[in-house]
Amino acid sequence: MARRRRAIERARARVGGRAVTTLSVARQEGLQPDSGLVASLAELVTAFAFGLDAAEGREPGHAARVGYIATLLVRALALGDEAGRAAFHAGLLHDVGVPIAAAGLLGVPGVDEELIFGFAPQNDLDAAEVPRRSRGLVQQVLATHVSAGAEFLTTPWFPDATYAAVRASHENWDGSGYPASAKGEAIPVVGRVVRAADLFESVVSGETNPLTARARCRRTIRAWAGREIDPRIAVALAAVSEDDSFWLGFYGDAVAERVLTNAPAAGVPSSDALLWSFSEAAADLVDAKAGHERGRAQRVAHYARGMATRLDMSPARAESIALAALWNDLGALGVPARILVKRDLLTVEEMQRVQSHPAFSAEILRRLPALEPAAAWVAAHHERLDGNGYPEMLSGSMIPTEAGILSIADAYVAMTSRRPYREALSHKDARAMLEAGAGSQWDPFLVKVMLDLLGQESASADGETG
Repeated sequence: MARRRRAIERARARVGGRAVTTLSVARQEGLQPDSGLVASLAELVTAFAFGLDAAEGREPGHAARVGYIATLLVRALALGDEAGRAAFHAGLLHDVGVPIAAAGLLGVPGVDEELIFGFAPQNDLDAAEVPRRSRGLVQQVLATHVSAGAEFLTTPWFPDATYAAVRASHENWDGSGYPASAKGEAIPVVGRVVRAADLFESVVSGETNPLTARARCRRTIRAWAGREIDPRIAVALAAVSEDDSFWLGFYGDAVAERVLTNAPAAGVPSSDALLWSFSEAAADLVDAKAGHERGRAQRVAHYARGMATRLDMSPARAESIALAALWNDLGALGVPARILVKRDLLTVEEMQRVQSHPAFSAEILRRLPALEPAAAWVAAHHERLDGNGYPEMLSGSMIPTEAGILSIADAYVAMTSRRPYREALSHKDARAMLEAGAGSQWDPFLVKVMLDLLGQESASADGETG
């Protein structure tokens, strides 16, 4: 992973006085897989991309449709298998840097990150209602989301061309794009493909009537040729969009499944190690957006696994719970960073956005076969024993035991971690808070299991220092 570490160092940037860093995906000590749960790279990327749509303020399916168009263009242009793999991954993850870059907009008045990263023609800052005094910073953030996203993809999992494609995914053929103002053939060909696919998807999805969208698209593509997109790719895009089957796939409810079914061979074997590493990387991205301390999600997974083990659950069950802990807050990608780190009381609308994240996390997990059973646990990890939780106000035995484990592990780590709006509690005070919530917020038996686990860890630590 030396290559990965070097890439992380290159990804360091400063936006508006804040450090923006692509986080490591190295495995955390103590979280080694042992149950045989596996996932393919295509499955992981497709599920994760669904969450990234919400981070941008896009309609669900945006990233899948970009990947769908990009792979069709590569085939139409006969660019080869390696380009096909790069286009698939770059199309789905072209804006993976948005959650990282969004941190640069925290506290900037009058700036809505969903308008900035969502649909604004050609990143038109007027359309995004950006105040003139903030435009320089916003342009920096837009450039950072491209570079940070590209660095996220600098791993052995993805073809080398994936990094270059995402790095160039907002460059225009005539040199008017960003971040490098690259022009013509200087733009990597897969980057040109992804740019065309992203632009096409954004404009067509903005049309309220599919028939109108189809009727107008050929004229729109001609207008882009030689300006935003490579003229040769424009010809291929026009040809692809003439096919009825293209539109059936574009507007179909199962576009993500279609993309996954037609995914090119990844060149990376499905494995438990891949599942763990990708899950940790995805969790780190969410933590970065929410202003959490690095490694927060891995700590939740550690305690969740420890509780499951003490309950004599099977290794496969314990592993599933620990992995669910890494994905349980992925739905927070759909909550603007300004809400996640807000110091004041949330408005009713803001509270609704926050309380929607468990259900959205579950929706993401349902798209990942290896962890689909965990979706119900994740959906309920903010429910309370007394029925005053969210999003469904479940109570008592209606809450799965696994959800109770996730809730307690998550709460303890949250209490003992520093947040932008408060300092961390001491471990003693956090344990007292767990005890106080037993019987109302949490199952008393599960609280005892957690307290026993913490006591054992404390005794082990004292023994090592003694």
